[in-house]
Amino acid sequence: MGYKPIPTAKWKKWLRSLGLEYKRTEGSHEVWDYPDDSLLRPVVFRGAKKEIPGCHIHTNLQTLGIDYKTFQKQMQKI
Repeated sequence: MGYKPIPTAKWKKWLRSLGLEYKRTEGSHEVWDYPDDSLLRPVVFRGAKKEIPGCHIHTNLQTLGIDYKTFQKQMQKI
C-alpha cells in the first residue's frame, strides 16, 4: 500500500508543528531541519510542487523516525 500525496502547504505546516524550520533551497528542493541541525539527514522535498508524493513522505518519515499511523493522526489535527 502506497502513501497518498498531500498538499505541500499542509506538509510544511506539519513540519513546523514538529519544530522543524526551513533552512535553504538547493535547486528545486527545500531543505528542512531542527533549529540546532540535529537530524542526521535533513528533510528534503520539492517545495514548488502542488503535492508531496507518497514516496517522499515515506522516506522523510523514516528520516524523522515517525511511523505512518502517527503521521496520519497528526495530520488530522492540522
